[in-house]
Amino acid sequence: MNVALSLFRAKNRVMGFVRPEATVDQAKELFLTPRRHPLKGWEKVKEEEGRRINLENGLSAIAWGDSNRKVLMVHGWESRATQMSGFVDDLLGRGFQVIALDGPAHGHSEGHKANPYAFAKAVSLAYKTLGPFDGVIAHSMGGSAAGLALSQEAACSKVVLISSPSSIYNVLQRFSAFIGLSSTNTQRFILLIENVVGQPTEALNTASNLKGYCGEGLIIHDKSDQEVPYGDALNIIENWKSARLISTEGLGHRAILRQPEIWQEVAEFMV
Repeated sequence: MNVALSLFRAKNRVMGFVRPEATVDQAKELFLTPRRHPLKGWEKVKEEEGRRINLENGLSAIAWGDSNRKVLMVHGWESRATQMSGFVDDLLGRGFQVIALDGPAHGHSEGHKANPYAFAKAVSLAYKTLGPFDGVIAHSMGGSAAGLALSQEAACSKVVLISSPSSIYNVLQRFSAFIGLSSTNTQRFILLIENVVGQPTEALNTASNLKGYCGEGLIIHDKSDQEVPYGDALNIIENWKSARLISTEGLGHRAILRQPEIWQEVAEFMV
C-alpha cells in the first residue's frame, strides 16, 4: 500500500469519528465521481474504425460493422467503450454488428457523476433505441448494469459477464474498507448511496437479477482478481442455471479483456 493511500485511510478513520457525516459524504462523492483516463494508442485506432452514435441524455455509443445481428458491449467503472474493442474483429468475422456503449460520465458520454443504476438505465436505452441485440458482453460493473437491465427486458439475449460483481452491496463494503471507513460509517455510506441512486442495493444484485433469465450465459472470471473476488462468479453461476463458467488464472481484473483466446471464446459463444 502506498504512503498517500495509507494517509488517506488514516484520515478517514480519525475524521470518521470526529465528523462522521462529512466523512461519509466525501466517500459518496469519491465513489460516484469516475475519473476519465486518456485513450491508449490501440483504442484510438479502433475509435477511428468505428462510427459514433449519439443517444438521449448525452450518452454516446460507437458501432463497428453493419448487420441486423447485433452485439452490445458494456464497459466497467472508469473505463470506456473502446476498452472493450478487442472483441470487435472476431465478432465482425462472424457476421455481427458490434455496438459499444459509453456509460454516463464515461468516455464520450456527458456528465460528471455515475452509478450502477444510471448505467443500467443507459443499457435499457440502448436496447430500446439501437436493439434488438443477439448478445451482450459486459465487464465489471457493466455486468451489474446489464443484469438489471436485462432482467426487465423481454428479449432473451446471450450474455457474457466478465469479472462482474454478484452484489453491489459487497462492492460498497469493499470500497469502504479500502478507504478506511469504520463499520458504522460503512453502513451510513451505503444508506447514503442508496438515497442518491434511488434504489436499494438489493435491486442491483446481479446473481438474483439473472436468476431464471431466459438467455444463455457465459461467466468469465480470473481466480486472482483482486478487485472483484472469484467467489462472485461462483455466486452468479449458482443462481443462473443456464450459464457456464470459464475460469482463468493470472490475468486479474482488467488484463482479461486483452486476451485473444477470450475474444475468440466469446465470439464462438455468440454464434
